[in-house]
Amino acid sequence: MPEREVTFAVNASPGELWRFIRDFESLCTCIPGVERINRVDDRTVELTVKEKVGVVPLIVDLTARIESEDPPRSLHAVAKAEHLTMAIDVALQETASGTELRSLFKVRGEGPLKPVVDRLFDRRATERAAQFADSLEQRFGAGGSGEARTDMPAQASPARGWQARLRRWLGGLWRRFLGSSAPPGT
Repeated sequence: MPEREVTFAVNASPGELWRFIRDFESLCTCIPGVERINRVDDRTVELTVKEKVGVVPLIVDLTARIESEDPPRSLHAVAKAEHLTMAIDVALQETASGTELRSLFKVRGEGPLKPVVDRLFDRRATERAAQFADSLEQRFGAGGSGEARTDMPAQASPARGWQARLRRWLGGLWRRFLGSSAPPGT
């Protein structure tokens, strides 16, 4: 089961960041690929997420539910779709400059799309974490390092050449769509 642990420094108190995380609509504006959100209740949300697999768009309808929480310190959520289950653990720790947000994502592909789901998560998790960190920085201001720190299991570590190509591609994409000279954090 592919997994990724990511740590962000956020320029906000744990209480302020907790309120943001628990506001599904606000949180989803910072998650790359979310196209539709339907709040079912205080703990459940239905999402439509779009991701490209090569040139083909992959559209996934997810139901995410908070299984347990200890405000404003931690929560455990599970998001399910037809061919995947994602467990998400979030922990908030107060720091001198704000809050450290640590997330652990575990994805399990299922059925005939298991190889596609696992490969896609492995390839895109770091990129999406950086985009989420940038969104948090724009919302709350610079905090600590200003970028996501990703801890990957050794077997999931991509080759350096692939990372460099991805950074160059993302930089070109950023410049083309936003007219900026460089993406944030580079």
